[in-house]
Amino acid sequence: MRYGLIAGLLLAVAALLGVSGPAKAEPPATFAGRPTLTFVYETEANPPRYLGKGTAINWDRPGLTLDLLRELGSRLQVNLVLERFPWNRGLYLVETGEADGIFHASYKKERERIGVYPKTADGAVDPTRAIFTQAYYLHVLRGSPVRWDGTTLSGLGDKPVGATAGYSVVGDLEAMGVPVETGKIQGLNLNKLVAGRIAAYAELENMAAAAIATDAAAYADVVKLEPPLIAKPYYLLLSHAFADRDPALAEAVFETIAEINADPAFQARASDYAAADASR
Repeated sequence: MRYGLIAGLLLAVAALLGVSGPAKAEPPATFAGRPTLTFVYETEANPPRYLGKGTAINWDRPGLTLDLLRELGSRLQVNLVLERFPWNRGLYLVETGEADGIFHASYKKERERIGVYPKTADGAVDPTRAIFTQAYYLHVLRGSPVRWDGTTLSGLGDKPVGATAGYSVVGDLEAMGVPVETGKIQGLNLNKLVAGRIAAYAELENMAAAAIATDAAAYADVVKLEPPLIAKPYYLLLSHAFADRDPALAEAVFETIAEINADPAFQARASDYAAADASR
């Protein structure tokens, strides 16, 4: 009794002080005797797919992908543990088998060494079983000479394009012959852009918007160039350890993601998130 009272008081004090909760959070549904899967994702926000920064997860409104996974757990009757880490750390945990999967991962050939993507019968990556599709955009300062017409990138001068370390766009830019300077997080890259250290910043649209919104005054002159730099499907990348241990369940995870995405009830949930964001 005394321990429970003390624990409750400590949680209340932590809430008042704004201290983040534990790095681990579990969806409400649990299934005794069923497998437990650990999935990891980033500590940065990517609205509406996952919300909030840091390690805590607010299950009242965690984000659309978290809602999808919570539904996946219920349909497959598996226990889910969700944890947040910096992106490269999350990839390492999947590669070593300490985590069973990571989201959202676009397809990169070299990532097949780290984990397993959904595949078609002929061995090709299967975009119909991706979690969703999102786009990278170039962000520049207002009045910048940088131009992107969907094919040609010009006006960089002698400065590189910034990108987040470990993100697939780094390789995309390098394949275009564009010099790239990486930074660990979105805010760092935006600060480089504002300071004039990079000519442009290539970032996922929603993640850039979320980072800009944290300090609208500081980033008031950051604008997004149209059209998108590149759009691609994003997947739940499963660990080789999990796929080898239970290939039937791994395949069921991929198949259930596609089923949930096609479910009108889940599509309505996506509309709810969009409406909430639009009202802000």
